[in-house]
Amino acid sequence: MAADRTLLLSLVEEFVSGLQDSKAKDTSKGVKDGQFTVLQLVEALGLSLTSSQPHTRARGVQLLSEVLQECYGDLTEREVEVLIAFYENRLKDHYVITPPVLRGLKALTKCTVLPPGSAVSMLRSLFQDVHVQSLMLAERACVYNMLINLMETREAELKGLGADFVFGFVQSMDGERDPRNLLLAFQIAKTIISRGYDLGKFTEELFEVTSCYFPIDFTPPPNDPHGITKEDLIQMLRAVLTGTPKFAEFLLPLIIEKLDSDVQSAKLDSLQTLTVCVSQYEHKDLAEFLEGLWVSIRREVFQTSSERIESACLAALTALTSCLSRSVLSSESEDCLSTFLDLVLKDCKHHLSEPDLKLVWPSAKLLQASCSASIRASHVITASVMPNIVEQYNSRTQVKDDRSCKVIAFIGMTCIVQRSFVNYDAVLNTWRQSQMVCLLMGCVCSLPPSVRIPQLDELLSELEEMSCTCTHTLSYTSAAKCFAGLINKSLQGALVLQVFNLSMDVTRKASRYSIVFFNPQVAKALLVRYHPLSTTLTDKLFSLLDNTDLGSMAADGFSLLMSDSADVLNRACHADVRIMYRQRFFSENSAKLVQGFNAAPQEKKPNYLKALSNIVNKLPKQVQVTELPALLSLLLEALSCPDGGVQLSTLSCLEPVLADPPAALIQQLEALVSRLLALTSSPAMDVRIASLRCIHALSRFPVLPFRAQVLRALARPLDDKKRLVRNEAVQARGEWYDGSC
Repeated sequence: MAADRTLLLSLVEEFVSGLQDSKAKDTSKGVKDGQFTVLQLVEALGLSLTSSQPHTRARGVQLLSEVLQECYGDLTEREVEVLIAFYENRLKDHYVITPPVLRGLKALTKCTVLPPGSAVSMLRSLFQDVHVQSLMLAERACVYNMLINLMETREAELKGLGADFVFGFVQSMDGERDPRNLLLAFQIAKTIISRGYDLGKFTEELFEVTSCYFPIDFTPPPNDPHGITKEDLIQMLRAVLTGTPKFAEFLLPLIIEKLDSDVQSAKLDSLQTLTVCVSQYEHKDLAEFLEGLWVSIRREVFQTSSERIESACLAALTALTSCLSRSVLSSESEDCLSTFLDLVLKDCKHHLSEPDLKLVWPSAKLLQASCSASIRASHVITASVMPNIVEQYNSRTQVKDDRSCKVIAFIGMTCIVQRSFVNYDAVLNTWRQSQMVCLLMGCVCSLPPSVRIPQLDELLSELEEMSCTCTHTLSYTSAAKCFAGLINKSLQGALVLQVFNLSMDVTRKASRYSIVFFNPQVAKALLVRYHPLSTTLTDKLFSLLDNTDLGSMAADGFSLLMSDSADVLNRACHADVRIMYRQRFFSENSAKLVQGFNAAPQEKKPNYLKALSNIVNKLPKQVQVTELPALLSLLLEALSCPDGGVQLSTLSCLEPVLADPPAALIQQLEALVSRLLALTSSPAMDVRIASLRCIHALSRFPVLPFRAQVLRALARPLDDKKRLVRNEAVQARGEWYDGSC
């Protein structure tokens, strides 16, 4: 043991007097190996610690602290207690001793055997005897790390200090400039706020000591080895400033002040901070500052030259309105949402109808941002704005992409997403909900592809929901048309695939009948632009022809696929429509119809005939003439189909072809004449008229063998109860009589 003591004294002497720093590692090894204890080291340091030279005393404390940094995990509670008392006493010594004392205390804060009350004792001594900001950078970092360590392991004790802990921390970080230490200080402040430390009367002091860095203005030096970025500091400081509503009365005026800055980064940081903080605030925290915030946001949107600033303003406005919408209003409280929306409407509404177009879109964007915050906000905005815009829309004769149309679309589509029209009375071959939805759909689809649609994913989801579950015909057809129009103009492959998957699932919704309209609309949106996914959708429609309940309506869907679109999927509405899409569809799918017809049971065959007639009827005449021979047997079969729609569609297909009939048709005259004559007695007036027109056209054929049969049959429609039918019968009978003479 004497040898160990001699070794220890030698190590101390060589480190303190000989200035050999390597002896600290040898000393640490001796403690770890059990040659001597930390308390024996303190005893051996006795002479150096009582020296009249501060630097000698500092070297002694430095040795002890370096040993503790290596051996703190092996200390007993008694040893820790003695060491804390020793270091607290040394804090009252000369200032050159303070740095090694702090390093020793930092090591002790990592001990798992800290005696009860020791954390409070260390901090009281620290706050009382050390002026942190007069220390060097490393020592300041040491203090911050001490606080972080103790907050992680001795939170209850630190909270026992009450607001004194907050005050001590405020004094410690006041004036800190180094970005590395600021990250540590912000971390401490964030923990104080998030873990509910008592701020007491020092709430404003904590805010001031952190907010003086807002907004962050820091550019890391080139090749910075520490890797600290401006964004790191921004995010950490933002977490502090937005962490508690207690800061609202200080933070909101600061944000308003910084929004007046000419520095773009300051504006952006302020807006993003506002967006975060209001997510935790209540209406009472905002009430006093609503007008100032609105004035700042409005100014930036009306006058901004930066898209990032504008986007941040709109996001902040949505968050602000959402906060006010969440407020639970009691009978004696002020309706802050209505107060705020009154400000928005007052400054934006009149721009929507003024001749000066400069502020129309900024105003529409502000209103849309407010609408999207909540259903309640959407009700208020639309009830005030939409009647005037709709009136403008109805009174204009310009094309559908004029100003009022775009504004309706921009604001109206948000109403759809928010379902603001659910309680509509509170809003407008004289308005009903459905009318307003139809108008909005048409406006949305009239926008050119270059106009960005905000919340597009949400809009598509709501349109799909309305298309497939709504039972009101005009509503679900309008929703489906709008959905299809948006998909047709979408250039995003991922978006097309997403909505394609939606439209494929035809059995998961309540109203399967509306889906039979929705599916063809989406298929057509893809078909007319030659999108490869259209084939899968049309194949789904073919498969529905065998469905007992939906087969007939699925057949009607083929008419929609082949028809010109008057209101959505056309070039006037900026749709992507390629030439000859009908011919391409027919050539790729006619064989499927024939095969399906041949394989279908007798009761399902009319569905295939109806689909066929709907397709052929919309083909150009030259294509009909070319393809008729291959399909003639099915078309003749269709004339015998009991479905009046199939009959009419087939007759409409045959009539133009009869003007210049192919040879295959002439060979089938007997079958054709007999079927046409039978249809002159159809219950449907349109079928009777169409069949008479076809019979009229046949009079130019070599029809002598059928003359007597036709003239006898045409005697009956001469007495038809409908004048239009009688007129057609007279003309047809006259041609047959003259042509056969």
